[in-house]
Amino acid sequence: MNRISARGYGLGYIGSTIPFLISIAIIVLSQSGTIPLSTTVASKIAFLITALWWGLFAIPMFRNVHQRYYIEPEPKPVVNSFRRLAKTFKEIKKYRALFLFLLAYFFYIDGVGTIITMSTAYGSDLGISSTSLLIILFVTQVVAAPFAVLYGRLSEKFTGKKMLYVGIIIYIFVCIYAYFLETTLDFWILAMLVATSQGGIQALSRSYFAKLVPKQNSNEFFGFYNIFGKFASIMGPLLVAVTAQVTGDSSTGVFSLVILFIIGIIILSRVPEPKQHLAPIDAGNMKM
Repeated sequence: MNRISARGYGLGYIGSTIPFLISIAIIVLSQSGTIPLSTTVASKIAFLITALWWGLFAIPMFRNVHQRYYIEPEPKPVVNSFRRLAKTFKEIKKYRALFLFLLAYFFYIDGVGTIITMSTAYGSDLGISSTSLLIILFVTQVVAAPFAVLYGRLSEKFTGKKMLYVGIIIYIFVCIYAYFLETTLDFWILAMLVATSQGGIQALSRSYFAKLVPKQNSNEFFGFYNIFGKFASIMGPLLVAVTAQVTGDSSTGVFSLVILFIIGIIILSRVPEPKQHLAPIDAGNMKM
């Protein structure tokens, strides 16, 4: 699971660079007058390219992936969905390891998401040009791909939980380093540090959670996993904004994210390792 999840993120990073380059090329060429398009139209085309990219590469999944666990169509789907939601929440609380992991994930993924989404705004505050930020963003995607795969391989040797510790510690160092950021070179170093762990920490979180989830409840439980990730994206930016407003320094705002990572790693330390998968059954002795 770790290896497959990490490979998925790695391929995703590589794949994302292709429509990114095409879209940026169209926008830049329109700005220079090389192609007879306004910047607004070029930006709209970029969105269209992204939509086509999603649609094209979703086809293999729709054609070849067959879902094993699902709920049959039923009357009053909205009402029944909310009933199942309440039931699922009660079920999650019965699984202590699962519940603790979701709490840990809520805090540390909040820090990860905040750094990803606010990186360009932070770079702009430092006076880094839009062109430089685009280049840094592109290189970050490229570097993140092999490191995501590396996390998957190392997790087989050191376990996924230990590699999550590594990712969280690197992010803590990122927050500390960001506090002393001054030059464009510093921002480059910071971006590359983020690239080494952003794919790995997300990939291994997903596979770690998957190992804890009862397979028959995987859809519902992963719904909560995604909800926790979305709600977490609120607290981080709020913490950065409030801290930056009080101190008058955006670097202090980024530094405040250390709190989220420390809370996350403390809770994660209390989550037991998922049970190892059973060894394959010998076909000669298999009972039907």
